[in-house]
Amino acid sequence: MLIKIGDCFVDPEEIAAVSPGTEPPCETLTPLIWIRLRGDSGSIRVHGTMDEAEAALIDAGVIENPYPEDEDEAPALSEEEAEELRAFYDQDFDYIARDADGRVYAYKEQPVQDDGYFFAPGSTQPVQVKSAYTFLDVGEAMSIPWLLLG
Repeated sequence: MLIKIGDCFVDPEEIAAVSPGTEPPCETLTPLIWIRLRGDSGSIRVHGTMDEAEAALIDAGVIENPYPEDEDEAPALSEEEAEELRAFYDQDFDYIARDADGRVYAYKEQPVQDDGYFFAPGSTQPVQVKSAYTFLDVGEAMSIPWLLLG
């Protein structure tokens, strides 16, 4: 199977590395990337962007999507939930998560899960939320900015 990256078709299984080919400001005029092939096959200079290469490799299943939340639409929020999340976001909270006991908390950093409960990795403490957030499953954490964009 071949995939298209910029102006080139390449076998994704033969790609060993992808790197930028030029430095700004030239990159904005004619973006170039280098695709290094496995073994002694050499490299290919491609007119394309790193974003194009990343998207093509994700679509081909060669690399994992580093933006998994972008694959789905954010769940619909009630007016109360949206208002509460905006207030948390204004106070620099970026995540909500539901613990094994069903309680939902807001976190300033991406929470870490241990035995069904989430913990703040930094020195800040989570704050329990008031709204139901029925779309949030037990053991699940979601980004507040992503939820507010939906």
